[in-house]
Amino acid sequence: MEKIFKVYVYPDGDLPIVHDGPCKDIYSIEGRFLHEMEHGVGKFRTNDPNAAHVYFLPFSVTWMVKYLYTPSSYDITPLKHFVSDYVKVISMRYPFWNRTRGADHFMLACHDW
Repeated sequence: MEKIFKVYVYPDGDLPIVHDGPCKDIYSIEGRFLHEMEHGVGKFRTNDPNAAHVYFLPFSVTWMVKYLYTPSSYDITPLKHFVSDYVKVISMRYPFWNRTRGADHFMLACHDW
């Protein structure tokens, strides 16, 4: 499976929320995964979306909380809007989301958010 499993990383989105994540402290696994998928020489990433088995949405939940959430407000609406807008862009630019309604897409959240 390791020889054939391929992940496509969408190129859309801007720093700091997309294509980056924390690489130290307690949320570092999210940042390390994002970094490896973006810059690593991993055998799983493909630049050919037609060769992919799954599609990665490369946004950082940690950075979404840091940059979009107002502490103690308990209002996660800005985070919901960000994800909704990102998926809308992906679904309009690429056919991959629409053919499975996102069933073969994933995001990473390695914490309690």
